[in-house]
Amino acid sequence: MLLWCAGAPGKETLGRRGSPRIHRRQQQLHASGRLAAQIAHQIKNPLSIINNAAFSLQRAIQQGKNSNSTLQQTEIIREEIDKTDRIITRLMGYAQLAEGKVEKLNTVEEINRAITEVFPAGAWPEMRIDRDFKPRLPALLMQRTHLSEILINILQNAREAMAGRGRVWIKARQGENETLILSVRDQGPGIAADHLEKIFQPYFTTKDKGTGLGLAIVRNNAEMYGGSVRVQSELGKGTVLIVELPTRTFMKVNS
Repeated sequence: MLLWCAGAPGKETLGRRGSPRIHRRQQQLHASGRLAAQIAHQIKNPLSIINNAAFSLQRAIQQGKNSNSTLQQTEIIREEIDKTDRIITRLMGYAQLAEGKVEKLNTVEEINRAITEVFPAGAWPEMRIDRDFKPRLPALLMQRTHLSEILINILQNAREAMAGRGRVWIKARQGENETLILSVRDQGPGIAADHLEKIFQPYFTTKDKGTGLGLAIVRNNAEMYGGSVRVQSELGKGTVLIVELPTRTFMKVNS
């Protein structure tokens, strides 16, 4: 939120770049631009998932298939439309962005749900998804939306890095000191050394159509619960994103 405090009437002074009014207007435009980018990113994720599910449905119809997968893709579309509607509702002022409740989440179910949303059946035939985690993992105490954003943004980052072709390894295990460690490795082009420290910064992107918010959201959501995220990458050798989350935690709220 942009706050501005004025002094006594008539006491404003002109700066080198113009009047205080012009300066305030520039600040407002800058803040509006950042907000617009955040809104675009929040809406882009559900739309991308809907597009994947629709593509999968189209292939099933063309091939004359009528299976449980078709019903699953339809349910995904409905869920993501509901999610987009909630985002727009928040923007209209009918709810707060911080709204939501912390739940005890089934980690395996949440990981599998995110994989299905980002890589729906039949939509990415040239991609192979390897899952390396036990049927039971420690539960996470989080808002479901926050965990979903972490998982979906990391998986979409891997998919986009490989342009829909290649192999992704998704690994999850219990770490030390009551933590869960999740890693996603891809066969993408890798990240230049001078970019490694920047990829979690808001609005930093090397993609033509990227918003530069995906990994920033991942870091923000992880740190909100006392967790962390780090990257390992070399040019030509792919990328590994590693998220560590406490299994017993309290959500941090900025005062």
